[in-house]
Amino acid sequence: MTLIVPSLSPSAHAALLARLADLQVQRAQTALESIPPGGSGDAADHAGNVEALIRLGELDARIAALQVQLQAPVTQAPPAQAAEIGSLVTLRFPDDDEDQQFLIGLVEQAGPGVEVITPTSPLGEVLLGARPGDQLTYRVASGATLTVTLVEIAG
Repeated sequence: MTLIVPSLSPSAHAALLARLADLQVQRAQTALESIPPGGSGDAADHAGNVEALIRLGELDARIAALQVQLQAPVTQAPPAQAAEIGSLVTLRFPDDDEDQQFLIGLVEQAGPGVEVITPTSPLGEVLLGARPGDQLTYRVASGATLTVTLVEIAG
């Protein structure tokens, strides 16, 4: 059996690092909220402490998952000609004056300034394998059909 080790594009690696830093800040803030009130206070104070401890556990799990993902090697190959998971893509929507950048990947890869399109979403499905200049049509949950142009693939 051959073990396939996934790799990350430089842009995906940077997005994961940014998300990790954001989660670590959230964890530090939540840790301060979870400090026991010293036995004083009412039931609401103690409930807030329990909620903060639960949130700490959730943040710890997300941080651990990102740390595992960050162990993947970073590819130094030139940008792919076709969009794939980990690609940073620039899209042009018909009614928008400005192009928008998105990362094709996992929701966990979202971070400050990085919006993610999951590969299983309607837009994500048509983006995979697309090349710059392609006009892509996809159907949203409401049933409407939308078109977008893939302008550039950065990594």
